[in-house]
Amino acid sequence: MIRILAAILALILTAGTAIAVQNPLRDRLLRNERSEQSIGWYQRADNGAFILFDQSSSYALLRERDDANAEILVLFPNRAPGGGMSFVTDTGREVVRFTSLGGATYFPSDAPNGVIIEFASPAGGLVPAPRSSLEVRARAERLAERASAVSGNAVTIEYAPAPRAGLGLQYDVLWVIERSLDGSRRGGLRQLERIQIINGERANAYRTRDSLIVVINPQAGYAGRPSSEFVRAALLAAPIDA
Repeated sequence: MIRILAAILALILTAGTAIAVQNPLRDRLLRNERSEQSIGWYQRADNGAFILFDQSSSYALLRERDDANAEILVLFPNRAPGGGMSFVTDTGREVVRFTSLGGATYFPSDAPNGVIIEFASPAGGLVPAPRSSLEVRARAERLAERASAVSGNAVTIEYAPAPRAGLGLQYDVLWVIERSLDGSRRGGLRQLERIQIINGERANAYRTRDSLIVVINPQAGYAGRPSSEFVRAALLAAPIDA
């Protein structure tokens, strides 16, 4: 009798284990939980394009794989309605949303109403590429030419010295500022004569009468600089008293 009871108990435990292993909802939740904690490629359901989503820090980074000119976005987590998690830019624009069940929606410029994305594979993290001081200077000269052409003035570029590890971010922020000029109205830049990049604790950008001031933290990675959207808004905002 004892052997029969032991056999029955073993069958029950085995069946329970099989049920747990084959629970698709539980497996999906666990898989999504692991995915959300990793750095990985996510694939769009509408066109199959990939985005890299890096959640290895207190903020997230996002880059589109197939657009060589795509800006790396720094995203900050916020609670979304219904208990999910929303990731927004420094201007408050929502870019990615995860539901409480692990589903993910991406809100790119070509699909502002959102498109479903799914975890595809692990990936490496995003860090600014190493640069030399000569590369930074060449990028600054290019920005000066572009800003002068857009504003109609001779615009000078000034930037504070950065540690070698921060040169990559300096180079990137010069590119971000140049990108912010796209779509800017020449009338709003008519008085612009100087773009000044200074070091600080937190990324920021603001406009004085004749200058654009951009604050970066060279040692904070991509989170140490503002987005092109933020810089563009600062360019076109009413000047403040410096």
